[in-house]
Amino acid sequence: MYSSKKNILQLVSLLKAHRVKHLVLSPGSRNAPVIQSLANDDFFCCHTVVDERSAGFYAIGIAQYTGRPTALCCTSGTAVLNYGPALAEAFYQQIPLIFITADRPAAQIDQLLGQTLPQPGIFGPLAKKSVHLPEITSGQDFWFCNRLINEALLEATHRQPGPVHINLPLSEPLFEYEDIDPPPPARIISRYEPEPTSFHPYGERFRNFRRPLLLVGQQTDGELLQPLCELQNRHHCVVLAEHPANLPASYFIRNFDALLFSLSENEQPLYAPDLLLTVGGHLVSKRIHRFFRDNPTKEHWHISADGKIVDTYRRLTDVIETKAAPFLAYLAGQKEREPSPAADENTFFRQWHFRSRQIPEPTGAYSDLMAAGALMKALPENACLQLANSSSVRLAQLFRPAAERLRIFSNRGTNGIDGCLSTAVGQAGVNPDLTFLLIGDLAFFYDMNILWNRPLVPGLRILLNNNQGGEIFYTLPGFVASPQTEKHIAMRHTETACDWATSRGLIYLSAHNRQSLEDAMPAFVDRRTEQPMLLEVFTSPEENAKTLLRYNLSLKGR
Repeated sequence: MYSSKKNILQLVSLLKAHRVKHLVLSPGSRNAPVIQSLANDDFFCCHTVVDERSAGFYAIGIAQYTGRPTALCCTSGTAVLNYGPALAEAFYQQIPLIFITADRPAAQIDQLLGQTLPQPGIFGPLAKKSVHLPEITSGQDFWFCNRLINEALLEATHRQPGPVHINLPLSEPLFEYEDIDPPPPARIISRYEPEPTSFHPYGERFRNFRRPLLLVGQQTDGELLQPLCELQNRHHCVVLAEHPANLPASYFIRNFDALLFSLSENEQPLYAPDLLLTVGGHLVSKRIHRFFRDNPTKEHWHISADGKIVDTYRRLTDVIETKAAPFLAYLAGQKEREPSPAADENTFFRQWHFRSRQIPEPTGAYSDLMAAGALMKALPENACLQLANSSSVRLAQLFRPAAERLRIFSNRGTNGIDGCLSTAVGQAGVNPDLTFLLIGDLAFFYDMNILWNRPLVPGLRILLNNNQGGEIFYTLPGFVASPQTEKHIAMRHTETACDWATSRGLIYLSAHNRQSLEDAMPAFVDRRTEQPMLLEVFTSPEENAKTLLRYNLSLKGR
């Protein structure tokens, strides 16, 4: 008999999957359903110690002898605090103990109820990892709980071993059980920490996949280009990379966001890989997130030098803790797969590239979209481009830059508008060539104090799309323009950067239509100009939204 609570079932299943065999159990009412579920499973070797102070050191003795992680479980309240001395000892001895503490729901804490105190993170820096599990009521809760337990169990033995804390809130009724044997298997995430040149477990696995796809997020590692090209050429691995991945636009697929939008529901499974590899940081595209969550891949390998568990697409199976370039070079050097008698091995690769070539770049009315495209086509070789967040980075992604040798950056770590202008000014201060910034009006005015605070350099070029407010809000489903929403959400205004820019010594250019934009662009990108420059492009938010909508609709059915 196992508890009917899904977070307990996940815990039991993952303790088994991670080969945690020895359990030291201290009886209590709040943790009774946990003990019931663990003790009834023949996989575990259970030891009962009533006093949690002694239980902690008892577990240390087991772990010292076996060399394996040992788990403990206690009830809520002061019982948790009694683990403190043993947990501290395990931290400094680097012993992998897993402290599982039952808890009451958050709503009951500090409400004069018995055996309650704030338990999440209670051990502070003495626990290598502390997680607070959700009570599972939805699919997202299920995924989150699974990820947190995997993270904690992996961290107990990661690099230097040590104690971890899993806090488990449980609502009443506590004693509802299911007659299932064994609990449903839970997804296990594995972390591989290879020697610098030892990636052997992954060579054979890689050769068994027929539809590999590699997704490159924001990064600046110049060593990735060669192994990515070899993976693409030798193994027909589809490589998707946005502008901030800083890879040549002519080599890999950049317009995948528009491509995915063009797919019908029936077409999507044809473009889903059986192996997803991810490298680098954040991506701009939201559609790629939905695509991989809605279209399961057999395995997802995330290659990361710090070994962090990043489960963006909720399909993660392996974290390979290493630098990306040597691992990808190893995969690229594998023997080419034998052709499958059932299908053409290149079909998956060809359909991605064929579809990518069918996606047109946006054209149409004078708008922020057109201004972003004009800049992308006019950027000179070897320039740096900073893309502000929100609309700017998304609009730029729809165009392939004319220049091959560009360095493209965007503050996608947290995706805020604060600091976009300051980042560009800072980069221009150390870049001997031109630094361009594509930015919207709210982000510009929010951060324009930097133009007063620092002396400006000649190589700074700012293209300011001024649509008198937050354009992106007009594209959001459910947004209804009204005096209140335009004032408090879209922040409609009539400000211009002209006086501010000229007072700070910037050459000021402006555009109000297509012709004036075309006339201004050659001077804006001219390296011979010895002053910083700002080009302010005035557009209509309503027309901007219509232009983007018309482009998106044109993609359907291609």
